[in-house]
Amino acid sequence: MESVLAFGVVRPGLGAEMAKRGLRLVAGGGVVKAGVRFVIDGAPAGPEYAAHIPTLHVVRGGDAAVAAAIDAGADDAVALSSSDGLIAARLAALVRRVPTAVRIGPLTIDRVERCAMRAGRALDLLPREYRLLLYLAERAGAVVSHDELRSAVWGLRFHPGTNLVAAHVSRLRAKLDRGFESAMLHTEKGVGYRLAVPEAGV
Repeated sequence: MESVLAFGVVRPGLGAEMAKRGLRLVAGGGVVKAGVRFVIDGAPAGPEYAAHIPTLHVVRGGDAAVAAAIDAGADDAVALSSSDGLIAARLAALVRRVPTAVRIGPLTIDRVERCAMRAGRALDLLPREYRLLLYLAERAGAVVSHDELRSAVWGLRFHPGTNLVAAHVSRLRAKLDRGFESAMLHTEKGVGYRLAVPEAGV
């Protein structure tokens, strides 16, 4: 099932309608394909990484409120009075519009098969390494902080007191960059990590 990140108070029947379409609601953590934001009494705040995912806004009001939400930058919007089935169907459509492959230079990540290749060489990734690589790839060129990675990839809202992120990044880097002339995964000391197109092109 594809995961959809939920913001705000979610209606009880929505989960069942989404499950019929191969979707599930999550409160945070992991790799998500889209988000649903219930904007009733002001927009609920979301985690830092939520700004990067396509989101359906469910708004109070009629056509004017829906149009206003889309004009303001929402990827899609429906009225709060819409049925759970319609909201789930719009979310499913939003998920289908997300590209199935992510490409950064010689790196290709297949969201469907959950695998990755660099310059035609398959990367033997564990599930957590795959989620970490995909998250960084979706934000290629940007520095992603340790806190953001702990929240998005592990679902942690606190520092576990270990080098959890650094250890996984080290293993991922060995699989992604070893044997190639230029690195793709970079450490920004004291801040986080950045995935970028290699200088050598492969």
